[in-house]
Amino acid sequence: MSAVLLDAEGNEVEPRRVTPRRVRLPRAALDRLAELAGVPSPAEQMVVSSGSLESLGDRLGSLGQEPERPEVPAEEHAEELTDEATDEVADLDALLAASGLLDGGTPSQEGGAVLTVWHSPALAVELELLVSLARGKARVRSWHRNLDDWVVCLSTADGATFELTWLSADDWWLELGRAAWIDTRTLSADTADEPLPAVVETSWDLLLATGEAVQRRRFELLDQMVSDYSGMTLAGPDLEHLETADDGDVRRWHEQLESASRGRLHAAVMGRSERGRPGAGIVEWVLFHDGWRSLTPFTRDGWAMVRIERQEPTDLPRALAVLAAEVAS
Repeated sequence: MSAVLLDAEGNEVEPRRVTPRRVRLPRAALDRLAELAGVPSPAEQMVVSSGSLESLGDRLGSLGQEPERPEVPAEEHAEELTDEATDEVADLDALLAASGLLDGGTPSQEGGAVLTVWHSPALAVELELLVSLARGKARVRSWHRNLDDWVVCLSTADGATFELTWLSADDWWLELGRAAWIDTRTLSADTADEPLPAVVETSWDLLLATGEAVQRRRFELLDQMVSDYSGMTLAGPDLEHLETADDGDVRRWHEQLESASRGRLHAAVMGRSERGRPGAGIVEWVLFHDGWRSLTPFTRDGWAMVRIERQEPTDLPRALAVLAAEVAS
């Protein structure tokens, strides 16, 4: 008799094909796993990448294509390992085996699947998070790769220790939301400014100009800059109730956007269209003590504008899903 899996309503569902797992590994362990599989190390790719989209096609790989295997000089094979190096390799192999990535000295079924998804994804999301904490600034990178029902995520804050996660595509949204969760109590000191409205629509050029003025501490320029774009900024509790903002409020908000922000999130969604062409979409968020604000460019009456809108961590998966549908269409 075969087991039948039922959901909470008693309906039959298919059993989960991917058993979710989260492990912490040093870079050397990831390099070792890739070496045994004869493929480039995922950790190496993350550390050396500039975050530019110029190498988009290379980072996506080709669906179903075997990843390029690095060339190893013949003399390296002939080199005898020292006792110390041998012990280090044995420790790494034991760690990989305990993590379920190695079996009998070769990549396990899960280990092989992780590397396959990483090097030949159909869809990829790369996130970079910069946060100003009370203890100092932190930079975290988190790369996600999806192929069929598999999702592989690799994250690091220092390039030395990595968190490797693999899970079902159905649960991916949870992992994406987790990437945007920040305990605002750990942020650097508050400036005690009033919070921004839930929605602010303002000139993109004004945002750039006032940001530059604040960075250079040329606060005397702000009033004139805001006056030049008077009446263009709208604000309100939601998109349905926006009103023209006073210049005094606009000046204060623009100064806050530069001086009171405590972090930024940059996410790139990359995929291939049905014709096989790589495409990308970008999400930009700014962090304040009361939470995240998204920055979304749009056009109004021929003017380049930006919508600054309050967001929750759970809104990030939705925003990325919209971009994923666009790049894959």
